[in-house]
Amino acid sequence: MKRQMATRIRRAKRLTSRWRQTDGSVSVFLIMVLAFVFLFSAVLIDYARMAAASVQGERLSRAGLHSAMSAYDVELMERYGLFAFGGGDGDEIMARALAESFHKSGRGDGFNLITLGLDSSTIEWSRPLGSYGAFRRQINEDMKYKAPIDFALELAGKFKPLSGAMEEASRTADLFAKLQPLYDKREAALDRMLERRRQAAESARRPLTLIKNPAAGGIADSSIGAVTSAADIAAQYNDYVWKTTLDMNRGPKKPPMYTDVTASYLEQSAAVLSRLGGELSAWQNDHAVLIRQASDALHEARTINEQIREAINQNKNGSAGSGYASADSWDIPNTQPGAARPNLREQAEQLLLDSADLSRMENSLAEQEAAYRAAHSRASSLPEEIDPYWGRNSYAMKDAVTGAAGALDAYLRDYGNGGGVIGREADEIGKHRGSDNQRKQLEQEAKTKLQEALKIVDALRHLGGGAKEALERYELLNQYYEESIDYNKGLAESSADAPADSDPYAAESAAMDQMDNLYEAIGSVLLASRDRLFQSEYAAQYFPHFDVSQLSGIAEGSVEEVGERLKEHLDPHSQELEYILYGFNHPGLNVGAAYSEIFAARLAIRTMEGFVKRAELGNPLLVAAAALVYGLTEAVKDMIMLCREGGVPLSEFVPVKLTYRDYLRLFLVLHGSGEAELSRMLALIRLNTGVNPAERSTYASAEVRLGMRLWFLPGIMKLLQHTGAVPGEVEGHTYFRSVRADFAY
Repeated sequence: MKRQMATRIRRAKRLTSRWRQTDGSVSVFLIMVLAFVFLFSAVLIDYARMAAASVQGERLSRAGLHSAMSAYDVELMERYGLFAFGGGDGDEIMARALAESFHKSGRGDGFNLITLGLDSSTIEWSRPLGSYGAFRRQINEDMKYKAPIDFALELAGKFKPLSGAMEEASRTADLFAKLQPLYDKREAALDRMLERRRQAAESARRPLTLIKNPAAGGIADSSIGAVTSAADIAAQYNDYVWKTTLDMNRGPKKPPMYTDVTASYLEQSAAVLSRLGGELSAWQNDHAVLIRQASDALHEARTINEQIREAINQNKNGSAGSGYASADSWDIPNTQPGAARPNLREQAEQLLLDSADLSRMENSLAEQEAAYRAAHSRASSLPEEIDPYWGRNSYAMKDAVTGAAGALDAYLRDYGNGGGVIGREADEIGKHRGSDNQRKQLEQEAKTKLQEALKIVDALRHLGGGAKEALERYELLNQYYEESIDYNKGLAESSADAPADSDPYAAESAAMDQMDNLYEAIGSVLLASRDRLFQSEYAAQYFPHFDVSQLSGIAEGSVEEVGERLKEHLDPHSQELEYILYGFNHPGLNVGAAYSEIFAARLAIRTMEGFVKRAELGNPLLVAAAALVYGLTEAVKDMIMLCREGGVPLSEFVPVKLTYRDYLRLFLVLHGSGEAELSRMLALIRLNTGVNPAERSTYASAEVRLGMRLWFLPGIMKLLQHTGAVPGEVEGHTYFRSVRADFAY
């Protein structure tokens, strides 16, 4: 028993000895584990604080930058809807805003996990409002919703119903603008052909006078006397023979009695026959030249006739422009139905001459040449047949003279002045000219009316010569414009003025071209060119236009009455929109250009109506001339109404009203609204506000450096910084982070 107890005691002592050898190992292990956990937690906590500090720094930097950018120029915003920094010290504003963000509250028991502090802040300014990119971007932001709607409903929707009628009118005007000069040229060639044929025939008049004058009637015998024609030679030949025979039969002692008389007869006869030969030769030469010219004129008429045919075919296969076709795709609600289309081009073939008619003229010309050859051949043999030296009998000589005279006289009666054949030829040609005289009267009337309209435009362009203050402001405005162009390193665009041609057909063609381009421009801005639309509508909304009612007196022709009264309306402030559109730095030129373009638009629309209203006149050229007169007459009335009432119905077929401002909006779209217009707007903004847009920024980049004190192990954070795992910098016990923020108006 004792032995068992002893054994147990020894075993217990051994176990106790072993336990005492490992005492404290668990504590060391736990300490090591806790140290690692603490190290990881400390790093994680500071890393989380650093990440939170970065997010908070970005938020604070953006808030500070927004605070600085809130100091925009109020006048620019209120007058022009533009945002630009209003001046002052942006760095100070942002620094003050950031400092207030870091200011602690009054509570003392609060615990701030992220103790941020401001180290430094800077702002970099860019994208001045005076640059085209910044200015255009703000225009687009301002107009991107309202411009398409306003333009579509107020302008495009009114023009859509007229698209078909205007396309047909434009093609008609284009066709007859080409046909009218070709037609006149062809008819002039035919007239020249007839005139040369008459002249060729009339060239026989002088040899006929030397043969027998008058040509009709017989030849009676006469005594030897003055010999002035071949008929005198034949008439005096019997007397010559008798007297010569008497002298020859006298005795040797009797001297001849008629030697001088007979010698004079022979001398005069020889002179007449010589002259006759010369006249016949001259007739031959002149006739050949004139007939060749007549043939050339007829050939020219045939060539021009083919050109007329080709112009008609080209017009049938062509189109007026893509703008009219795109009008069908303008999705605009509540538009009126389309207007009536003029139908005149189908009648253009009436102006053509048939090939049979031209061939008949060629045959008639050939017949005249044959008649000439027969008459000339008969007359050419006359000098030999009536020469007294050949001793022919008097009856044969008289027959030869009367035969030659009859041949030339018949030729002249057929083809000379008042000739029957040439007269019938002229009548045949004149059958298709029944309305030419009336047309030419209408063309002269149209020219007179156009000149009256141009006088009004000229009077407008010369307004303001004595407005010294206005001219000075225009000079300053032009200086600002040039500076804007130079600043943007762009090229100044030349302003287009409406053509002022004194030819009514040229004016009509230019007006139709303007309408073609206008429809194309409308389609372009509705379907694609939105920047162009935004810029045009922005100008129309924010810049005032001229008070067109001030022109009522000038439109009615009384320039002197309104000259003095208009001086106060010639300042740039009274016609800013016109200046943007045309860019002339003279008071009257911009208004005159606007008046010209509106008149051209009214002329195109009213001429379209004229094609419909005057279609019953029949002859297409007469209809075109009457339509032009109608267009000019009604366009002048429209301009008077526009100046009196400020607006005018678009057309008799589409009676919606367009104002003076509406037309300027259309022309802004038409002329492209390019960089020159941007510079003019910027120049006006500078003139009106005294603010140079090139010195006002619309974009800012801020850089803010924030600091935060680390709680644990900054050395480890610095090591992690070198690995790229820590964004920012660790200096001592402080973590610094630079944050960048950007803001654009």
